[in-house]
Amino acid sequence: MRRRQAQLTPLNNNQARLSRRSFLILTGGSSLAAILVACGQGGTATEEAATAMSNGTAPTTAAGAEAVTISFWTPGGSDTFCEGFNTIAKEFQAVEPGIIVSPAQCYSGDEAFREVLLASIAAGTPPDSTILWDSPVAYAVRGALEPLDALMDVSRYSQAANWPAGVLASCQHKGQTYGLPATAGSYGIFYNRDWFDSLGIPSGRDAFPKTWDELRALSKEFTQWNGDVLEKAGFIPWSNPGDVYSMAVELAVWSALNGTQLYDEANLKYTLDSAENIEMMQYALDWWAEEYKGDLTKVRASNNWGGYEDNEARPPSLQQGNLAMLTNGFWFTGDIYSSEMTFENWDTAPFPIGPSGSKSVSGYWPNWLVIPKGSPHAVEAFKYLDYIGGEGIKTWFANIPDVPANLTVPADLVPAVVVEKRG
Repeated sequence: MRRRQAQLTPLNNNQARLSRRSFLILTGGSSLAAILVACGQGGTATEEAATAMSNGTAPTTAAGAEAVTISFWTPGGSDTFCEGFNTIAKEFQAVEPGIIVSPAQCYSGDEAFREVLLASIAAGTPPDSTILWDSPVAYAVRGALEPLDALMDVSRYSQAANWPAGVLASCQHKGQTYGLPATAGSYGIFYNRDWFDSLGIPSGRDAFPKTWDELRALSKEFTQWNGDVLEKAGFIPWSNPGDVYSMAVELAVWSALNGTQLYDEANLKYTLDSAENIEMMQYALDWWAEEYKGDLTKVRASNNWGGYEDNEARPPSLQQGNLAMLTNGFWFTGDIYSSEMTFENWDTAPFPIGPSGSKSVSGYWPNWLVIPKGSPHAVEAFKYLDYIGGEGIKTWFANIPDVPANLTVPADLVPAVVVEKRG
């Protein structure tokens, strides 16, 4: 169910969440809404609109003028995730009555969302705005997104200085910015403390395995086969075998835990065949052979070894009490309750270190906010995205604890759903 290209960061990297700064309101009394008429020939819609704003020549919305309706897509997500944007849209419309946001369109089709989005852009019928779970750079190189720098410069919340540089870099290509990294939720290992306790296994975070060898040994304490049916499992390397996309994303974290990387950005070169990556994959193969009969098909057929209901409507094994440990992102502290729980006490732990690794690392996976090329209401859409990053994210975080990346957001937010369910 969840998504995205993992960005690697050490666990002790404070990545700008610890030092919030007061935001600068640079828009004054001018409005981003209804200035598309200022976007003539010669530049992008967003660049010319921003120029008009900064020069004080952007027209304002006349009293009684008809409101502009914009669309907003997401690549998918839980019901709670998707419905939350309708709440945010209503809050936005209360402060921007001239812009109406249509109900969020949360994709759930069989084709990859990226293909559907690119097809809509090519056909000239893109949404006004969307979330991406693939890096905006992959779309920017195809000319599929509007650059946002000019509008960011005159925005209320989204100026470049209001984002951690490393996170914003995930949206930048050849000196231009093509997305807003609204969230940066970190990864960890979720585990069933009640099950640990029932087996007499220390369940505190401090006692959680620190190395792959320790995690592998612990996993065997939970795994149970009944013939060719896997009834219970400890930890399945390297991720949920029922979600190939998620496996590919989280592989970057496991590669870093073994002291390497999948791609050398500085030299624009894949490093899949490094000695450490080969060691990582052989480690997984040996683990699978020893604990899971070396048979991915049997494992997948036995159960849904994930944290969300799968496409066969099978409930997630973690919440069912059949999987002891699962890799996921911080948003899962809320999403874990999207399925019925059979136990109460869960916890999270840092990733253990591989044989060739030297430190524990994690990954963050942003929700990137972008404006597709050809958006019919690009400026109004940016106004909405700017609001989401600075204000709407508070409602978002209360429902789905995706960690806000914008530095104007207060650091003392509380994920209400976790407090209600977990304490």
